[in-house]
Amino acid sequence: MIKENLLNLYEKVDSIKTKLNINYEIQVMCVSKTRNKDEIIEAINAGQILFGENRVLEAYDKFNSDEIKSRNPRLHIIGHLQRNKAKQAVEISNMVQSIDKIETLDALENICKEKNKKMDFLIEINTSLETQKYGILPDKYKLFVEEIFNRTYKFCNLRGLMTVGPFTTDLKKVKDSFNKLFTIFNKIKDEIKKDDFDILSMGMSNDYEIAIEEGSNLIRIGTLIFGNR
Repeated sequence: MIKENLLNLYEKVDSIKTKLNINYEIQVMCVSKTRNKDEIIEAINAGQILFGENRVLEAYDKFNSDEIKSRNPRLHIIGHLQRNKAKQAVEISNMVQSIDKIETLDALENICKEKNKKMDFLIEINTSLETQKYGILPDKYKLFVEEIFNRTYKFCNLRGLMTVGPFTTDLKKVKDSFNKLFTIFNKIKDEIKKDDFDILSMGMSNDYEIAIEEGSNLIRIGTLIFGNR
């Protein structure tokens, strides 16, 4: 089932790209939170490389195991990262997508320095302004980016932005949320002139088509791959 779901999803993404005349790569992340090792291995056997996990300790248990680690998947932490989990996050992941505090980034930098490991990260922006969500507010992004570059991190590297669409059936609100991130992304890209600032992570199982329409090049898919929990 997982292999078939992955093939269907990739075909759907290719169809959307053709329809919208998109010629850049759109990465498909397999969100494996609450899923077991066997399901993850099944996805890897089907050709999936990129995975996302919300909870660091749960991810550590799975992705630090020999049976998964030996297959060399790429893992991104996509949930809120607590500073005291930075060590485990650095050990198992290639990227943290959910940076919204300088203190968290400082903790990552210190661990990366100790381990002599480079780590990519995204800034999470709360474009839907929902109070229950993490992420910096859209009107704070300039100050946040300035502080990042004033600190000159040597191991942590800014690659782009991430947002979680609003939990609503109002498609206009979803579209506006993604369009807001796309606009901020382009403003930052023009300001910092950084060639590898190139990742726009938005869109999940229920709204990835809208996200792609609004410029996403990394979608985070769980249910459409693994089925309902």
